Amino acid sequence: MKVTLKDIAEKTNVSISTVSRVLNNQPTSVDQLKINDILTLAQDLGYKKTRNIPQKDEKISGMKFGCVLYNMKRKYYDPYFSEIIYGIERELLDHGHILSVTYDTNELLQSNFALEEENLALICVGTMDAEILDRLSGLAPVISAGGLQSGHIDCVTVDFFQASYHAVTTLIKKGHKDIAFIGSSIADSNIPLEQEGRFLGYQEALKKSGISLVPEWVQDGNFDITEGCTAMSRILQHHKRPTAVFIASDRMAYGAYRAIQEAGLTIPDDIAIIAFDNLEMSSFMTPPLTTVHVHKEEMGRLAVRMLLQKIQYHTSLPLMTFVPTELIVRNSYGSL
Repeated sequence: MKVTLKDIAEKTNVSISTVSRVLNNQPTSVDQLKINDILTLAQDLGYKKTRNIPQKDEKISGMKFGCVLYNMKRKYYDPYFSEIIYGIERELLDHGHILSVTYDTNELLQSNFALEEENLALICVGTMDAEILDRLSGLAPVISAGGLQSGHIDCVTVDFFQASYHAVTTLIKKGHKDIAFIGSSIADSNIPLEQEGRFLGYQEALKKSGISLVPEWVQDGNFDITEGCTAMSRILQHHKRPTAVFIASDRMAYGAYRAIQEAGLTIPDDIAIIAFDNLEMSSFMTPPLTTVHVHKEEMGRLAVRMLLQKIQYHTSLPLMTFVPTELIVRNSYGSL
């Protein structure tokens, strides 16, 4: 079985880029004990480089690459964003580069955007305030990955509106007319729930089918498991119970599962669920969760390729790329 840098990173509890630095005898922030652990494990697992690193383009060879995150700790532990970051690290390595630095937006604001590295290019992961993106784009080549589209910088994301419209329309075609929604405002960029793409797709699907939106069935779960549970509980307190709910993230859906089950109800017989993200755990839920699949790793990889192209060819016009989504139908998706 082929051993990868990811395998070694997971077993030694470090990032892929750290493993790469150690194996290539490059400077790293980890101590000598951890370096020895990485080298020993790589030898024990029989890790071998499978191909030569491609030559760097002359315009790119002096560049360093960094990530910018809003709430760094939360995003690194969030499986949605961690897969995007993995794709970024993996693609950089494939092109002979490493992820040199990671910034938290709060730290950048406190330091008045003092960047530690020169000749730096940045990938902003997730949705961010337009003012922050403007400041960063004046300091370095910048691309956004996995957030909401921004008209003035390069962006790789998904069409949240269209994917959500399709998911809710699928529920309607199955006979559901009483459909609730759990979403979230976007604190990173001060976008309220009612202006977020997944809610707008939900709203439009109801409107096109002549179905009235019940305000009490629209709740904010803050993209969090616990708050997803609380949001679902509030929906169930309404005098009329929905037959289905569209949830804007798998993590919130996990919480909704608990609220539904604690209320003595079953999925999908009493309430059908479709969510958004297709995290690894979703196929192991009881019942397995129907969800919109997002190609998270590929989004990170594509962001790197677009950023390298931007640096190499000095493209000035902002480019926007939508990564396709698909609905993964599992047992939480029921019909009346």
